[in-house]
Amino acid sequence: MAPLPALVIVMGASGCGKSTVGLALAQALGVPFVDGDDLHPAANVAKMSAGTPLTDEDRIPWLHRIREDAILLTSPAGLEALDQPSAPSSASEAAASAISHELSVVLGRIQPPSLQARKEAKERGEKRKREAVVVACSALTVEYRNLLRGEEAHFVLPDGREIREPKHLEEHIETFFVYLQGTRPLLLNRMEHRPGHFMKPSMLDSQLATLQEPHETDEVNIVVVPLGQGEEGKEERGKEPVISEAVEKIRRFIG
Repeated sequence: MAPLPALVIVMGASGCGKSTVGLALAQALGVPFVDGDDLHPAANVAKMSAGTPLTDEDRIPWLHRIREDAILLTSPAGLEALDQPSAPSSASEAAASAISHELSVVLGRIQPPSLQARKEAKERGEKRKREAVVVACSALTVEYRNLLRGEEAHFVLPDGREIREPKHLEEHIETFFVYLQGTRPLLLNRMEHRPGHFMKPSMLDSQLATLQEPHETDEVNIVVVPLGQGEEGKEERGKEPVISEAVEKIRRFIG
């Protein structure tokens, strides 16, 4: 029996390099890459742009969408569409090509360098143990990660309300996490030198307070990649060593 398709989440606090490492990882694996920030509803982007942290209630639909889009991309219809010369650019083109509008939208979110890498890998005859998609997503808490796995998740809101998300494992996909682990000084320095991004440096402490660090021995399918080295991990390792370690470790699962 063939292994289940994989959703690979490159995770961590803002400034850790999720998008950069995620794209590089996808290119190395020859699979699609989607930046989770592109999947946020407009209301979430507006809140973050104003410096307002998102609530669990804001994030739940976003996390569902990440999982659902990964399922769609690794479905037979999604894989067939990925092998087409180009994705349809409108609902009418999608209908004419027998690709659903929903799938068309998801295809439009894939970053082109990862599609090119997938095409080149197939031309070289490279094969993996399973199909996969890589998504950059903060996934800061255990409950967020449970939801992305399709497991039951339980959220308690500041006003005391509770939200229980049931298991939704009926769709066949397995979730893996690559945690980019960085210290506060390292992450803060990165954020202060990253112009034009909607996440403000002042929000870093809020993210770190929320972060429940995953450990390879405590949660399933976790890969931890440190960003720093030296005393208290304050010194940058450099992009290439981080990417190389992420690729090496995730290949043990993906092939």
